[in-house]
Amino acid sequence: MKYEHITDLIGNTPLLKIPAHVHGLKNIDLYAKMEMMNPFGSVKDRIAWGIIKDDIEEIQAKGKTIYENSSGNTAKALQVIANMHGVKTRLITYLAKVDGVKDIVRMLGADIEEVLGGSECFDPNDPNDPQFLIAKMVKDDPEKNYFPSQFTNPKNPDVHYRTTGKEIVDDLKQVDFFFGGLGTSGSTLGAARRIRDEGNPDLVSVGVCASKNDFIPGIRSLDQMWESGLFVKENYNDFVYVDSGESVDAMMDLIRGAGLLCGPTSGASYLGALRYLEKLDHELTEKKNAVFIACDRVEWYTDYIRERRPQLYGLKMKPGSLRAFEFDAGASKERFTVKVDKAQAWIDDENPLIIDVRGNLAYKMTTIPNAINIPWELFETMIDAADPFPKDRPLLLVCPVGEKTSRYAAYLQTRGYRSFSLDGGILEWRNASCRLVKVS
Repeated sequence: MKYEHITDLIGNTPLLKIPAHVHGLKNIDLYAKMEMMNPFGSVKDRIAWGIIKDDIEEIQAKGKTIYENSSGNTAKALQVIANMHGVKTRLITYLAKVDGVKDIVRMLGADIEEVLGGSECFDPNDPNDPQFLIAKMVKDDPEKNYFPSQFTNPKNPDVHYRTTGKEIVDDLKQVDFFFGGLGTSGSTLGAARRIRDEGNPDLVSVGVCASKNDFIPGIRSLDQMWESGLFVKENYNDFVYVDSGESVDAMMDLIRGAGLLCGPTSGASYLGALRYLEKLDHELTEKKNAVFIACDRVEWYTDYIRERRPQLYGLKMKPGSLRAFEFDAGASKERFTVKVDKAQAWIDDENPLIIDVRGNLAYKMTTIPNAINIPWELFETMIDAADPFPKDRPLLLVCPVGEKTSRYAAYLQTRGYRSFSLDGGILEWRNASCRLVKVS
């Protein structure tokens, strides 16, 4: 087959049947939509090209710079496309968590601005938010700046409606279950709509989410989905939750059992599908078809995988590390949280060291009186490496809604600290009209 342009290779990815001996389902045939076989390596190739292709000539003619909130697969695809068309890019993102992907994007020539301390927790007033920063730049000079805005642009799900969903229906005809990780939610939203419109109105669409306080590339927790303006909760029949370590294990099952050199996000979608389908499998009386998205490849995640499963590299997990700590989010919160209505009295009595782990800009705008600022990336490194704080003084940890700091507080208690998290975080403190200060 001959092609004139690399972008002509985007889409039309294979649908691969996973061997039954790998997944163990008896009455369900499980298929992987092989988005890892797009030319730039991921499902994001579709939206990177699909969103900007109608505007690329104008972008070239006016010498516009493409801005985007990404240092991952969307950034990678956009940078390749921008290079081909002689267009500049600027990528503004939270501190990138997958060095392998970031290294490739930088190798391609991207200008990446990492917002140190930018939080992924719910904090609508955080000026570190990349969406906020980019939107302001574009609004200030729309003739020079272009923002695809993958998290809000309706072209995102429309691309998947026209391509991904259509391809799945054309190849499989009857689709009973559909699974995908929730990031922007564009692929699951668009593809599921097309499958339903093509004669499968009873499709069960399930969103795969990251567990709270965990990180899976391209997948968010359900609580974080507010950040995507595309998320439509009613599009999903259900949600399943997976953590990063077990997603790596599921990825390895696909690699070893089915030969898919897919990444941990694909492993998460596969694991989410199994968790949901295993409960139904024995009740079925006729064969059903299920599809999950195998979104990208394994090669750029070696450091990420090593952190979570060092044994795959002949290494051992560091004993007592934050990574090795198993946080029981369902445990009694009283052990490691302080409620806002009792917090000020507790602060007055205990004189704790108050540590705000949000980004520096958010901290300077509003924080709790006498709090110091240690952005969470640095904070994690500090507590993982040594005992950085005196143990004779209590710690009160503060983040936007208390999710990250609950885990930190519980972990530090195992290390001998009297550590607590502000329940509900700075948002609850603000809602309770408690005193906030600006830091100059």
